[in-house]
Amino acid sequence: MAKFIKVVGFAILAAGIISFLFLGFGMKTYEAGLTEGYTYEELHPLRWVYAFASLLSSFFFGSVLLGISRLVERKDEETAYIKDIHTDIRLMKARNGIVD
Repeated sequence: MAKFIKVVGFAILAAGIISFLFLGFGMKTYEAGLTEGYTYEELHPLRWVYAFASLLSSFFFGSVLLGISRLVERKDEETAYIKDIHTDIRLMKARNGIVD
């Protein structure tokens, strides 16, 4: 589960970088020309603002998912460690190593 969350987090980060580049370099506006069917193509004036907003939001959500995956990994490690301790205690009781 932790690996899946980590992969999704990295995918969101990658999508944010791709959308940043796409919006920054390719966002255009189209205005009607004087003749029918002809349009003027210009770069959008707020394209870098939208690109940075997209980048920041994807970095936020991707980082949150990476943090959650790290927490899940730590929880799994602690659970395995506690299970090992319980197993050791049970084995010691079975060998009469611990007297209640």
